[in-house]
Amino acid sequence: MVRCVTFNVKGLNSNAKRKLLLLELKSLKADIVFLQETHFDGNSSFRFASHLYPTAYSATHSRRRAGVAILVSARCPLRIDSSILDPQGRYVILHGHLADKPITLCNIYAPNTSQIRFLGGVLRRLFAERAGSPTPLVLLGGDFNAIFSESLDRLASSSRAVHATQQRLARDFRKLVRKYSLYDLWRITYPTDRSFSFYSTPHNSHTRIDYFFGTISTLRLLEGADMGQITWSDHAPVSVDISSGSGHVRQCHWRLNDSLLKQPILREELREHLKSYFDLNVGSVEDVRSLWEAHKAVMRGHCIAMCSRLKRDSVALVRTLTSHLRALEAKLATCPSRCTLRQIVDTRDQTPTEEFSFGAGQQTAALYSAALLCLGE
Repeated sequence: MVRCVTFNVKGLNSNAKRKLLLLELKSLKADIVFLQETHFDGNSSFRFASHLYPTAYSATHSRRRAGVAILVSARCPLRIDSSILDPQGRYVILHGHLADKPITLCNIYAPNTSQIRFLGGVLRRLFAERAGSPTPLVLLGGDFNAIFSESLDRLASSSRAVHATQQRLARDFRKLVRKYSLYDLWRITYPTDRSFSFYSTPHNSHTRIDYFFGTISTLRLLEGADMGQITWSDHAPVSVDISSGSGHVRQCHWRLNDSLLKQPILREELREHLKSYFDLNVGSVEDVRSLWEAHKAVMRGHCIAMCSRLKRDSVALVRTLTSHLRALEAKLATCPSRCTLRQIVDTRDQTPTEEFSFGAGQQTAALYSAALLCLGE
């Protein structure tokens, strides 16, 4: 299974936001990542790079506007054969193979005006190049700046003029999607849910404008979909799980999580375990080298147990915050009020990821950050 995630990150030119992104992607266990609004400078040699995602294709604008990127995890069985990068930083198209299946990936960041004209041009180019390809798998993801269903993907607007405009845009968007026989993968998984991936503060509106679309061949491989919570960005990450049909199994090797050494409480706990081991075992064997080698295995066990405990604590904390936030958003969708909106904003401000990344120094944030780094080990 391959997990694809689309996420509008609202700029990645700060170290803090790149760190936030990597923590979130690691917690989501994302294999292929579609990023929008990276805001990288097209004239700069800087590119987003991480050992977790060594393969990256980025389209940038010369004035630090727009910007899209597709990141591929080191464990993902995806091989890229060719790429198309938009000089305006609005889309990236990749042709390759997922395991042994030919696939086309397209990451889109549509403008907030003339969306249908832009999307039509991208889709014409994409499907013209795929003509004649055997059983083409096509996966489009990104921020389309358009709503698919006025009744399900948007809270009722108080302005009639805006409402009529949105109705027309939604109708044209549906026509375009159906013209190319594409399917909304998240909506197929949740046919009647009212969940929103974007909150606009100036317009005080919630909409679902972040999508994954696929052809019928892609739909047959769909295993699930999910939408995260809006926390440090004004968009929520949206994910879909696609069957790769690959027997590839990732081999994991244990490594010391050095974040344990950065927390005074955890460091002292490890020091006590180490002292206790040598107090109990010095003199029990003739060869001191055996004692030294054995201590590595013992301390590794303590580190693994500590990481497991931190992970349990972090999962419980995240579930509590997420369930509370989801309940508030459901309440806002059915009965909008300023009080509920204020509670949502306050809950998002309490997210441990933000506290850790910007150095709030609270114990909960420290435990959460250490546990996030433990995920996948």
